[in-house]
Formats: sequence, C-alpha cells, structure tokens
Amino acid sequence: MQLDRTRIIFIGIIAATLILVCGVIVFNTMSSLFEPEPQVETIDGTGQMPVTGQDGTRPTPSVSLDAPEPIWGPNFDSEDGRPTYICGADAFGSYFVLQQMQMSGKDIEHGFHLGIVPFFLDDDPAYDISEEQRTALLRNGQWDCLLTTLDSVALQSPGVITAIIDETAGADQLWGRDIETINDLRGKRIAFARGSVGEYFVYYTLSIAQLSPRSQVTLVPQDSVADAVEAFNNGLADVVAGWEPDIYDAEESGGVPLLSSAQLRIVVDVVVTSRQSIDNRADVVQQFHNAWFDTLKVQFEDLPQAANYIASWGNNDWSFVYPESAADDLTEWLESIAQASLGDNAFVMRDLRPIINRLEIARRVWAASDISVPSDNVEDLVDPSFVLRAADQPQLQTSRRPVNDTFSMSATAQLDVGGIDQSAAATLAVLPCRTFNFLPESTELTLESRRVLDNCVVPTLSQSVGLLLRVQGSSAWPANDPPYTEQDILEVAEGRAESVVAYLVSQGIDPARFIVEAVLPPEDHRNTDDPFIQSQDRFVELTLVTAGR
Repeated sequence: MQLDRTRIIFIGIIAATLILVCGVIVFNTMSSLFEPEPQVETIDGTGQMPVTGQDGTRPTPSVSLDAPEPIWGPNFDSEDGRPTYICGADAFGSYFVLQQMQMSGKDIEHGFHLGIVPFFLDDDPAYDISEEQRTALLRNGQWDCLLTTLDSVALQSPGVITAIIDETAGADQLWGRDIETINDLRGKRIAFARGSVGEYFVYYTLSIAQLSPRSQVTLVPQDSVADAVEAFNNGLADVVAGWEPDIYDAEESGGVPLLSSAQLRIVVDVVVTSRQSIDNRADVVQQFHNAWFDTLKVQFEDLPQAANYIASWGNNDWSFVYPESAADDLTEWLESIAQASLGDNAFVMRDLRPIINRLEIARRVWAASDISVPSDNVEDLVDPSFVLRAADQPQLQTSRRPVNDTFSMSATAQLDVGGIDQSAAATLAVLPCRTFNFLPESTELTLESRRVLDNCVVPTLSQSVGLLLRVQGSSAWPANDPPYTEQDILEVAEGRAESVVAYLVSQGIDPARFIVEAVLPPEDHRNTDDPFIQSQDRFVELTLVTAGR
C-alpha cells in the first residue's frame, strides 16, 4: 500500500511538471504572435551598415536601385545592334568628355552607344542621385562606369579603377570665417556634403593637425554642396568644404578660402568600371576607354570644337558651358583641374605603387574618422589593362597638353618653386609631430623618429604641390666649461633640422620644398644642467606653409 501511494505521488509530480512546461511554451508562443517585430539594423545598398551620427541618429538615406533613364546621343538607335554603355557623372569640367564623346559620335565610331546619367540635372528629381545610390548601381552592374573620386573607391569598393581622369588643382576647397590655420579648426563646426569628396577633404585636413573629427570638431553633414554652403551662410557652421562653383557662394557670409586642392593634391578623379562589365564584356569596356582617350585627344588639340560639342549637348545651366561662350566656359572649368592624358595614364598604370599608396592613405584617413572601410585588398581595386591596350594604339596618342598641365603623378611632373617668396609664406598648419629622437651625440634620426615622419609628414608632402615645409631645429644649451657659444648651439639645431630634411628627401620629396631654420633657446634656458629644461628645447618644429591661397 505504501508503494502504491509513493507511485501516485511520483506520477503527480511528473504530471504537474509537464503541465507547467506546456504552459510556458503556450505563453511564449502567444506572446510572439502579439509582440511587435524587433527593430533590426539592416545593411544599406552600399553593402555597409549606415553611419551613426554623434547624436545616435543614422543620417545615411535609404538607397534605391531604380536608376533614371540615361540620356542618349542624337544618333542613338537601339535597333542597330551596337551595345550600350552607361556611365554616371556629376557636372564637373573634366567629366564633360562624356558629353563631347556622345555629341561628336566617338562612341558610335568605336562601336557602342554611350548613355549618360547626369547627377542633379537641373530641377529633375529623377536625377537627384545620392552618393550611396551611385555606388550601389555600379556595384550591382546596372551601370557600366561611374566617374568619381579615388577616396570614394577606397571607402566603398564599388568597382575597379580603370583610368585616371585628373587631379583637382583648386576645384575642391575649404572655406572658413576667422580661421588662419588648420590648427584653428579645433572646436569648429564643419559642413560638407555627406559621403562626398568634401567629407574626405575635411577628414584629411584634420588628420594633418591630428584633430579628431569625432571629438575635437563638430561635423555638420548635408545632402549636397549647395546645402552645406547654405548651412555655412546661415551661421550653422564655421567652416565649409565643397567644390566649384557652389563653394564660391560661401563668400556671401564672409567666408574666405583656407585650403584648396591647388596646394593639397589629395583629390584624384577616376573612371570606375563595374566588375560585371569587366567580367562579362571586356571588349565593350575597351571600346569605351579607346573612345575616352580619342575624345580627350580632340579636346587637347581643338578645345573650341570640344567645347561646342559639350554646349550642344544642352542642359547648359547644369554644365555652365553655353553656346555663345563655350570655349571660355570650358577653359574656366579646366584651369583648376589637372587632367591626365593617355601618356600620364600609361605612366601611372605601368607602376601602380603611387596609386595603391593613395588608396591606402585614403583608407587610413576614413578609418581614423571612425568610418568602416572594406577589408579587401586595395591592389584589386585597379585594373591597368584597358589603359595599357589603349596606349598601344598610335592613333589615340597626342603631343598636345591640357589647359592645366600640372598632373603631379606624371613622368615629367615638377614643382616650380622658383617664383615663391619664402619670406612671404603664410602658415597653413603647425604639424603635431615635434619631438624627434636622435642617436647619442649625433644628428642622425632614430628608427622610431623616421616612422613618425612617415606617418606625420610624408603622406601630405607627397600629395601636395603648392606647399612648402618650414623645418625649424632647436637644441638645448647645456652648461659646459668652457661655455658653449651661440654658434655651437645653432650648428646642432640646424644639423637636426637638416637630418629631418635629408630623410624626407630620401622618401622622394623635392629638396626645393624645404625652408631650413635654426633657433636658440630662450635666455633663461641657457647654460643649464636641468634635464627638464633641456628636454623642452630639443625639438624640430615642422610647419606647412603656402605662398598664397
């Protein structure tokens, strides 16, 4: 009887447990039916998580893969059997090769029909295409090519660089109010077009002075350059980055230029080709590149004719190239753009190290600004084959040069410093790297000091044309018997400055770009045994200077 009772109790416990478990399951099931769906962050059309702003918002707009209808040339015939080739581009002087190609029939001559998608075309909302949408349309192969900047390729990896268009030589600019040097940007509000080269220009400029874009300035991102300039003019920003012609409107509220790509050649425009086009119809990609350089040849040899073709494309309020003044309008565009000829392209594409180096620098700048960058190999972002095959065709070659013949990555690039008045050079930035260690009883830099120069100085000087570097050496004045003379101390100070210059020259920087000076310690720091005071006077100060802005 006792055994039966025990069994009954045991069975009761098991039954109660089963009922409890079933109840929990039913409750969870019913709750999942009535609770709202959890909010999950999704990846946008660029393949990256949207960027979070300082206030926790996600300002990156959603991306649509609906592309507007391309604009075709006057002789377009969809039934003639020729393949089509679609390229997206902004209103920018060196990009108008596309319009010239289309109106002159160079696309048809080379066996295809060019379709152009012009961004922000007049007041047509169909062409209001964001940076994110552009890269997404190229990435998924809806477009064959995109004319954009190298820094954008480094950030997004939307396709492959297949040609160099230019270096901007003044078109990209930074304007401000009551700001004398880059160091003065600390604590300022900076406006720019979100995701554009203007944003990159801001980050690179801040990196020169080692100012954090996330904690030492306030970012004011906008949807376009026009919006960024408007925010600046309305007092919502102290600094604005943008490009011609919109940036000039910053003058309305007292803005003045601080820095431009005339001095800092960090903005490189490139032809980016979709991977699908390269993989599936490389022959048409080659035809496009042949047509590009053939059209560029005509522009170099007969600019008025090229300008007339561009003006006849229409939409003149978009291009700012008008029929009655076409040659002058195009020339004005191109004066601040150092175009890359076929010869320049061939030189760059035969040795990819400079372009790979720029891609790596761009990724470091983006990453230092807390922006996620791709993990792919930057060497896979350049395909030199289309340029090199074009360079093998004599009919595409020309000895004529562009309006602005200062493309700095070419074989003949030289910095002309003969006319620069060094005494009138204005300070642009005092670089944060100041203290360098030397070998004992020597002016020879240590390995660690060389690494500091590699990070702090070399990238900026290697990508600038209109900047000089003032190198000011200082030495401690220790007590001695007999006492050291001023000449003794100056010799050591100048020797250390010269050591820094010698290393930078060994890294490919033109020796004509340096202003070498030596300074003495203040009076109360002389003939001292105090190691702390001595350490204060052992430095080499590096200052970026420009003869004009």
